Amino acid sequence: MSSYAITGASKGIALELVRQLAATPTNTVLAIVRNPESHAISSLASTHPNVHILKGDVTDPQSILEAASAAARITDGKLDVLIHCSNAVDMSTMAYNPTQFPFDPAATRAAFEPSLSTAVYGGLWTTNAFLPLIEKGAQKKIVHISTGMADLDFTRKSGVSYGVAYSVAKAGMNVQVAKYAAELEPKGIKVLALSPGWVDTWEGEKPPQVIEGLNKMLKEFQKVEPELKEQIQPEESVRKCLQVIDQLDAERSGLFLSHNGNTNWL
Repeated sequence: MSSYAITGASKGIALELVRQLAATPTNTVLAIVRNPESHAISSLASTHPNVHILKGDVTDPQSILEAASAAARITDGKLDVLIHCSNAVDMSTMAYNPTQFPFDPAATRAAFEPSLSTAVYGGLWTTNAFLPLIEKGAQKKIVHISTGMADLDFTRKSGVSYGVAYSVAKAGMNVQVAKYAAELEPKGIKVLALSPGWVDTWEGEKPPQVIEGLNKMLKEFQKVEPELKEQIQPEESVRKCLQVIDQLDAERSGLFLSHNGNTNWL
């Protein structure tokens, strides 16, 4: 029997993590969401008694502390695996290259704030809030979901110059993960930054501008992986991510790995 807590569990990769983990009836799965009434996660919980929906906003320290307290009451104060999957971006500046940011402090901070709040600040508050439970767990694993776009070599080879705030925040997350690993190693706690790959999490029909952007990314990503044809589906990404998490040990703690268990981000 294993226990898992997943932030940002109302959609995308995090929702699929809940789905796959809940398929094992002996698992206890804590789905942390800002809106417990969200249709997808509430529907999943209605058919899986081992899924518990907890209200929690990673950008609000008090909120995530309350979520950790609620989790402790369900799991008797223990937790095996924490997966910090919350993510946010300012879509209005996502396509900006670095030179396009204005000489405007307020505008620049507004562009960076969503990503920093979820990846860096939220990752810090979430980890610290759930750490007492992890310390008492059997597996003692903490995973932060990152992106290959935070890898310097991948950026250089692919030529992807946009997604600045998103990539910078995730790179900060990766460093923060390494710092946690260094601090928590004496306690036997393993910490990992994990990229899920290039995953299709779009809900519904893609508008033309999104398709155009994805085609542009494909051509850039093919500079790194010429055989790449398309995005992978959440089912495949999560299945591979869970394999990497299962294999997480002291030797890999503090690393930044892909869903392939290496630095092949695609």
